[in-house]
Amino acid sequence: MKLLAIVAHPDDAGIFCGGTLAKHADNGDEVAVVHMTRGEYGGFDTTTDSVAEVRSSEAKTEAKALGVDTAFLDFHDGQITYSLEHRLALVEVLRDYQPDAIITHYRNDMHPDHQATSRLVTDAYYMSSLPLVDVEGEPHDIDNVYYFGKPTAEFEPDVFVDITGYQDRKERAIEAHESQVEFLQEHGGIDAEFDNLIEGVRADARVAGKRSGVRFAETFATLHETAKGYLG
Repeated sequence: MKLLAIVAHPDDAGIFCGGTLAKHADNGDEVAVVHMTRGEYGGFDTTTDSVAEVRSSEAKTEAKALGVDTAFLDFHDGQITYSLEHRLALVEVLRDYQPDAIITHYRNDMHPDHQATSRLVTDAYYMSSLPLVDVEGEPHDIDNVYYFGKPTAEFEPDVFVDITGYQDRKERAIEAHESQVEFLQEHGGIDAEFDNLIEGVRADARVAGKRSGVRFAETFATLHETAKGYLG
């Protein structure tokens, strides 16, 4: 099975679906994370280039911790737009990776990059199978899209993945984003729910686990019902 996570920023995968990605990688599945941006607005360095360099390196360290592949599309942080250009770029990504299932952001999120990524991935999921869409690669059918949401997002999950054996590894992967952990703790305000990032992530996983009868879990909402349960 091939599983592809498409996320807006370098720390999003670890925070929201790191346990699921590591679990599938350990089960022998082909797992990759594609980052829309290098997160150059999320840091304290004096230039966006230096922030991007640091965060790219941290994302690669995270990928090693989770046992997955990683890549960057190099869209600009804070400037992902719901446009045909970006949609077709993602169609090409899907045709290149040929995943069975996709993980991405839920549409209802405060961050505009997360919102745009969700819409773009959903549209690309549909368009990747159309033979007359003029992008590189062979048309490819994908079974489903699995959306993760921030604690503030209003979404009702219908898939709970038991990550009890992977919570510690997920937290180590998040800690690879040393610069971002510091930035979120200092940022406050809009990102106040991440003032204590690791503790907050652990608490969310514990709540999700309680709902599903396990110790720790990650939650997802599916685009449509399907007979194939790829996440588990």
